[in-house]
Amino acid sequence: MAFAIPENLAPETYPMAWLVDTWRGAGLLEYEGVDASAYLHELRIDNDNGGPYLHIHSNVWLAQEPAGAIDRDIPGGRMYNQLTKGQLWSSCSGYLRQSPNFPDGKDGRYVLEGIVSFAAGHATTWAGFIKGPQFQIVADAIAATPSAATFEGGQIMGGYVESELFYAYDMAAFGADMRPYMSARLQRVSDMDTPGNSPHAENA
Repeated sequence: MAFAIPENLAPETYPMAWLVDTWRGAGLLEYEGVDASAYLHELRIDNDNGGPYLHIHSNVWLAQEPAGAIDRDIPGGRMYNQLTKGQLWSSCSGYLRQSPNFPDGKDGRYVLEGIVSFAAGHATTWAGFIKGPQFQIVADAIAATPSAATFEGGQIMGGYVESELFYAYDMAAFGADMRPYMSARLQRVSDMDTPGNSPHAENA
């Protein structure tokens, strides 16, 4: 489906306008000491209060189905509807903005800054860029509560391809070097199949 730029966005957010929406999808996660697992992802990105930034809220649940249930050839929204939410795996909230120090961009490339708080006990600043339908951000400063798991760094690469948001998240944590951690494809809720008997509809 064609994407329409949301109305009433702050001008500073225009380079990120295609991200604004509610997204749902599914993917695979695996890491050192973490078995491969299917997961469901709900992501809300908005500019509802009109500020010069986007608000981000993200929830990830492990699927009750095994990792083999994920078919990367199936659209993210349809895959989401085929899975059942299990344990809440991660939850975070934060803000993303175009850097006010570089307001004009260069060759369509705009500098991004972000800050995200994770329920597991981390607060992280991020820096990167967005250029058209592609973005990349890297963890910069990291603060942690005394009981938080060790987290040394992360990077997220994503893009908008055929009306879906694809992303890959690499992480350095638990003493392991930077390596792949999560990857998924998400669809706008308005583009998703909406069967009346989704296996997790009561939890959505």
